[in-house]
Amino acid sequence: MQQDSDQGAADILIPVRNRFSDTRRLLECIYRYTDYPFHIYVIDNASTDGTADLHKIYTRDITIVRNRENRGWRAAIHQGIQLGSSPYLVLLHTDIELSTRWLANMMAFLTTHPRIAAVGPLTSNKADWQCVDRVRDTIVPQIPRFFTEDIHERNRILQYHFQHAGVLVEGPLALCCAVLTRRAVHDAGWLKDASPGGDDADYCRRLRQAGYVLGLALGTYVIRHLRLMPKPEAAIPVQNGAKAPRRRNSIRA
Repeated sequence: MQQDSDQGAADILIPVRNRFSDTRRLLECIYRYTDYPFHIYVIDNASTDGTADLHKIYTRDITIVRNRENRGWRAAIHQGIQLGSSPYLVLLHTDIELSTRWLANMMAFLTTHPRIAAVGPLTSNKADWQCVDRVRDTIVPQIPRFFTEDIHERNRILQYHFQHAGVLVEGPLALCCAVLTRRAVHDAGWLKDASPGGDDADYCRRLRQAGYVLGLALGTYVIRHLRLMPKPEAAIPVQNGAKAPRRRNSIRA
């Protein structure tokens, strides 16, 4: 969706390395199902597959950064944060599958109170406490039981019952799919070990220590196609107050 200004828009940050088919699926989902103003930042950590040619396929509302070396997940996220200037940050991993109104519903709950720092969706991952079945059993028994595996039908059911609704949570959010306020990230500091395969709980704890709360959007359900992920490398130091460069479709770093 074309954004006229950064006011109220979201920067979608996608670190990637050699995940061409997954990245294409994710980008197609974003373009098709996102009805909230956004700009995508794909941070490519020196991919050697077709990922390097994404800038030839996608040119609308997207900036593709080509790193000459693998800087790791955290450093890629930091690059994306610096490139953008929108007040909201969406962290996405390429193994996520999205459906209609995924971001609008998360944003609707995030913006209900200025103390909410981050919001995540219900997920398909049975090992994750955000799994829709586990949330139903432990927090929100009102979530209906599904008789379909179709992601779009599940979202339609949830949005009928819980559109724009959410619940505050005490546990950590999975940062493979989460929307955060830029203000909260500034107050809590850069991500350290919070990354797919790392300790998301550490960063969620720091957000709470900065005076914020976390939430779960009950109207958004995502599928996570779990992949074997490489261990993240240490992030390159960056400055919180760095000025964002002008947006381009493809840049190298």
